[in-house]
Amino acid sequence: MTTLPTDFTALGAPESPADRVRAFSTFAAWAQTDPIGAFAEVRAHAKMARSEEFGGFWIPTRYAEIEWVARNPEIFSSAEPLIPYARTLPEKAIPLELDGEVHTAWRKALADAFSPSVAQHFLPQIEELARELVEAAVRSRKFDFASEFAVKLPASVFLVNFGVDPSALDQLLEFKNWYVREGLTSDGSDGEVAKACKPLLDFFQSEVDRRRFEGYEGHRDVMSKLLSATYQGRALTDAEVVNAAFVTMMASLDTTTSALGLIWLTLTQRTDLRAQVINEPDQIPQMMEELIRYQPVLTTARVVTQEVERDGVTLHPGDRVLMSWGMAGRDPDVYDRADECLLDRPPNRTLAFGVGPHRCLGMHLARRIITVAMREWHARIPDYRLDPDGPPISYYSPVRGVMSLPLLIGKD
Repeated sequence: MTTLPTDFTALGAPESPADRVRAFSTFAAWAQTDPIGAFAEVRAHAKMARSEEFGGFWIPTRYAEIEWVARNPEIFSSAEPLIPYARTLPEKAIPLELDGEVHTAWRKALADAFSPSVAQHFLPQIEELARELVEAAVRSRKFDFASEFAVKLPASVFLVNFGVDPSALDQLLEFKNWYVREGLTSDGSDGEVAKACKPLLDFFQSEVDRRRFEGYEGHRDVMSKLLSATYQGRALTDAEVVNAAFVTMMASLDTTTSALGLIWLTLTQRTDLRAQVINEPDQIPQMMEELIRYQPVLTTARVVTQEVERDGVTLHPGDRVLMSWGMAGRDPDVYDRADECLLDRPPNRTLAFGVGPHRCLGMHLARRIITVAMREWHARIPDYRLDPDGPPISYYSPVRGVMSLPLLIGKD
């Protein structure tokens, strides 16, 4: 399926492609309608492009360049993982903003809490939660997939996975929505963002206190695993447990939600792809990998720590680098027919969950949630389509997604 190029100038963008590259960011108003097209322009401009937004940053635009940055953490620090960056927590986010041996030690400390076996342990609950939401959709004629499924399933799984009471869900989602829509685009005031985070940090501290009082030995939930973990031979402090839980919450309640919304957006637009999902349920794990390559979610950042040259460009200490994992997934030098969604595409080295030492800790759980969602939904709801009275509302930010995806359930 081919689409006409987006007229970005009609959306308020600079007239020339070169000027659009210099004005590019994940928050550019003109890029919200077609972020894939926007970063395709950046990729066509240079292997190492340059934007002057938010004080300026470099943009590696090909798979090889992005992988090179990710695999060289001694040159590219994760101390400021977003552009623009504002400090969220009293200390560096664990393990997101850490580098070197400290980061490696923390990954080892947290590995057991996010292992494939832990994700597998909660699989029956994930399936049950998915079925409940699917049945709610079955009973509906009109159903907003974004708010009623893509938000609720990962959030419900988070509660189970962390052993948190369901009554906390509204508070967690309210903060997550504020952070994604306003916190990330704040004026950079650390104090403003930190103040907004304080109630959530207090909430996680109360969860730590409860477990210390009730006991947590032998429990499989993440909070209990964190309390049982050791870092370089010692137990984690309360502040460290709260820090790691907070960081994980943001990932759990946002990236998987975004992936689900974008996948369903594709499947509503492509009945041929949907037919493959329905007719070949055993292939859903492979299909899911192609869908998250085709509809990328995440953009992160790095900070240069030492002078280095790549593709004729010299990067200096203090320079910032935007890591658009979606650009890697659409690189025509790596993927045949890169701008097409081919559900039978042979297994490939997707960078959707990152690569190198900072590869996503929660990828095992995310993959299970998406796979279960695709299987359970299409087993019960093979027929659905976009609601012509409610077009999808998409957004582009460090976490790209769909705010609204109204569907009509059932046959015409």
